[in-house]
Amino acid sequence: MNKASAMLIMIAILFGAGFYSAGSLKLENMPDVSFPYMVVSTAYSASPEDVMSQVSKPIEDKIANVEGIETISSTSSDTGSEVMVKFTQGVDLDQKKQDLDSLIQGVPIPMEASRPIVSTLGFASIPAYYLAVYADKGMSQSDLDNLYKSEMKSGFSSVKGVDHIDTIGARRTSLDIELKADALNAYGLAPADVTAAIQASLASGTVGTIKLDGNTQMVRVTGELDSIYSLNHLELVSSQGQSLTLKDLAEIKAVTESEFISRVDGKPAIGINLYKTQTANAVEFSNETNSLLEKWELAHPNITFKKVYDSADEVRESISGLLREGIIGVVLASLIILLFLRNIRMTAIVLVSIPLSILITFIMMNYLGLTLNVMSLGGIFISVGRIVDDSIVVIENIYTNLQKAKERNQSVLLLAVSQVSMAITSSTLVTVGVFLPIAFVSGMIGEFFRPFALTVACALMASLLVALTVIPLMAKLMVLRGVNLGTHNEEETGRTAAFYEKILTWCLNHRIKTLLLSGIVFVVTLFITIPSLAVNNMSDGEAGRQLSFTIKLPYNTSIESSDAQSKQVENLLKQAKDDQGNPIFNFTESLVGYGGTDKQLPYMVQINTELNDDADAKAIKEQYKALILAELPKGTEVTPDSLSSGGGGLGSTDFSYVLSGDNQKMLEQAAAQVKAKIKQFPELKNIKDTLGDAKTQVIATVSQTKAKRFGLSTSAIQNTVRSWIEQTEMGSIRFDNILYTVEVQLSSADKDSIQQLGKIPLRTSSGDIVYLNEVAKIEKVEAPIALQREKQKQVVSITASIDSPDKAAVSSKVAAALDAIELPEGVSSSAGGVTDEIAKNFSQLFVSMGAAIAIVYLIMVLCFGNASTPFAILFSLPLAVIGGLLGLLISREAINITSLIGFMMLIGIVVTNAIVLLDRAQQLMKGGYDVRHALLEAGRVRLRPIIMTAGATIVAMIPLALGLSHGTLISKGLAVVVIGGLTTSTILTLVVVPVIYELLDSIRKKLFRRSSSDKGQEPREEKSLDM
Repeated sequence: MNKASAMLIMIAILFGAGFYSAGSLKLENMPDVSFPYMVVSTAYSASPEDVMSQVSKPIEDKIANVEGIETISSTSSDTGSEVMVKFTQGVDLDQKKQDLDSLIQGVPIPMEASRPIVSTLGFASIPAYYLAVYADKGMSQSDLDNLYKSEMKSGFSSVKGVDHIDTIGARRTSLDIELKADALNAYGLAPADVTAAIQASLASGTVGTIKLDGNTQMVRVTGELDSIYSLNHLELVSSQGQSLTLKDLAEIKAVTESEFISRVDGKPAIGINLYKTQTANAVEFSNETNSLLEKWELAHPNITFKKVYDSADEVRESISGLLREGIIGVVLASLIILLFLRNIRMTAIVLVSIPLSILITFIMMNYLGLTLNVMSLGGIFISVGRIVDDSIVVIENIYTNLQKAKERNQSVLLLAVSQVSMAITSSTLVTVGVFLPIAFVSGMIGEFFRPFALTVACALMASLLVALTVIPLMAKLMVLRGVNLGTHNEEETGRTAAFYEKILTWCLNHRIKTLLLSGIVFVVTLFITIPSLAVNNMSDGEAGRQLSFTIKLPYNTSIESSDAQSKQVENLLKQAKDDQGNPIFNFTESLVGYGGTDKQLPYMVQINTELNDDADAKAIKEQYKALILAELPKGTEVTPDSLSSGGGGLGSTDFSYVLSGDNQKMLEQAAAQVKAKIKQFPELKNIKDTLGDAKTQVIATVSQTKAKRFGLSTSAIQNTVRSWIEQTEMGSIRFDNILYTVEVQLSSADKDSIQQLGKIPLRTSSGDIVYLNEVAKIEKVEAPIALQREKQKQVVSITASIDSPDKAAVSSKVAAALDAIELPEGVSSSAGGVTDEIAKNFSQLFVSMGAAIAIVYLIMVLCFGNASTPFAILFSLPLAVIGGLLGLLISREAINITSLIGFMMLIGIVVTNAIVLLDRAQQLMKGGYDVRHALLEAGRVRLRPIIMTAGATIVAMIPLALGLSHGTLISKGLAVVVIGGLTTSTILTLVVVPVIYELLDSIRKKLFRRSSSDKGQEPREEKSLDM
């Protein structure tokens, strides 16, 4: 305070640095959490059984011994293999990805399979921006395709922070060479002979260098295939030596088509997914993309860009909502302070601590590399009420001392600050200490809440710094001299204090009754609330306005039929109106054949849409799921979801039941039993299993005896049959300024029946021809779509979502019913989902709470210099539990991770009041007061700052507890617990903690007297616990 000018300059610097840091922080919706999972994906067209044995199992075996792997599971389907690897939390995922990449290169898999790709999972793996573009006003789809390839794709690639781009519905031009089976057989040729000839003609490359005109020149050799004509006249030789051309064997045509069908409001479109890098700022990425689209809209008026989803919109909405509620909280806290101090200058001094503490917090966050997201911003505004607590205690004590002082000078300020410095320092340290265990919590809870905990800790340390330095300086400049603070109205302020003193005196005179009554209230509260409260893992995610309906039609549905079904749904959504006659859905985008990968799944349809501003997203999802199902064939599955990068859950499916065994038929039978039982529970929705629908599969079983007679092996037969029925991509050829992909396959009319498959010619070791049906039995069989393995055993998983506020109770009830089922021999079962997640996450948080209490106790022992005073203070914790549970019951919030974090936060907050009270009592005892009078005087003096700090914290959290804005997923349950817990603990702490303190003092004195008597010494009179 002696260097006010330097301090003011420092404050100005902090303001500037804080604003700079706030602008520098990366904006995200959720923390960029890297989930401890990796997926090894391999594309391979074969039966699920072959994919499992030839791809999934070899990969599993190869990576099984990698250190840090917790579990390995795989899904094998007719499109390929996905091996999911779960690592223990905390491993170096970048290093593990390198390890997996290195190992899988040596896995022996079929040549026809693609190279296995290792990818990680996390919020950053979700598209940051998704849009659709379609031609309008006379522009053709071909022109749009060309414009996308020539201009848009490179434009999107130039956006700062873009990682990669996916397109859905962009058409490609190919040269389809359809071979005729009769012609091939007539000339004694196989498809492999034709592809070899084409490949030889398409070959091009550098063959070396020569000296020409004194310079070294590179020499390239290329083929002459530069038109459809040249392809038609490509020369081949039959098995008998005849000359022929490709047109004698095949029909060649140029085809422009897409792997998927994409539409927006009925018009053909191209869907574009933009992924950003991990370090890119979501809002800046969005702004730059929007600027690019605006430029293109002006340059190409006959093109329409439809934004389907932008993660930055969630960031903006979440941040604006939290800012709005935080500002409301600050205003309410200000009114509480003004109500008690009744002095605008003093109130203004306290309010300076809020923006300054928040700006200092931004500086710390920038230094720690944190981002500004729902979690960190929620931590700041959850802390707003607590930020002003230290400043309130300091300014209230300054105010009181100035009113009583005969002469106002700097020594009065120093005395006032010194009287409370230990109390606010210890109370802030214990609150910060509460969040230390979260930094060591393993699993997704630790990853997800660590930014929240660090931000709260930064905000509290900033508030302590401001309270001990800036607040006294502001008081010196604004109220020390020449300002009328008003007279100290003993009658007005003493009335409440006198009433409290009477209550406290009665409680101190009836200590056992007081403690017994408090214990009864605690037990009754537990008895009333615990059975009535729902238990969940996390709050349900807020349903956003951008929705998707994922439709899975029966497996054998063709792409044409799926397209027709999609149009029915599009029409249904287009005609939907609300009660006012307004459209419910702003637009519809259909993706037919799209299942989330680049492989076409004909039976899959995804419809993305956006609700109008007044629609109830949660109700609409369920209502239109039922309406869509009514429009589609039996056996269709519809899954509504929000297009969001966040979500409410941190775990897996709400309910899962895993069956394992070695016999696939037994597993299928057991799965049918389990699904039949699950359907009896109306709370379970979206019931699925990993078997999927049964599909028709053609099996050619080779007779080893017959094959051996002709000198054929099973692998040779397999390779020949594959060449006849599979499409072969030969590479690219450019002419007329168009790049064509050359694809060779047998005409579909020559492979659409078992009879035609049986006519596939096989060349024997002697050069003769036999047909497939001569050496193999060909038949149709029913087979599962996919096969799943877990822990290197074959499994079937049955999953469902739970439509109930108490997911844990429903999950336990269903699991108990399923465990009573008598499963087929050799099949074992285990329940999972939300119950497992709750057990794991809650146990970690309860351990963290225990650690937090130990840390709080240790800090208080260090601050108070004894163990008994902190022990008395700890009795304020059960009093907070009473209000926290009642708050959840009244607000109908569940016990979940966020509410448990609220209880953890209470551990640090509620002891603050007890610290402030007993710290003053100990000061008085050191001045000669006995315990009783010290407690009564401390209660009278500290009553106002305790009520002010508690009141400011409570009202600051009310807007967050109401949850009126998007983005309150994390703050709502937490705020409810803190409001309820702080209310009851403040009221009861003012009487129970002094009672416990005096009781412990009495016990200590009796023990001291007994010890002195045993030694024959005269007992000394003790003034307090600490003397």
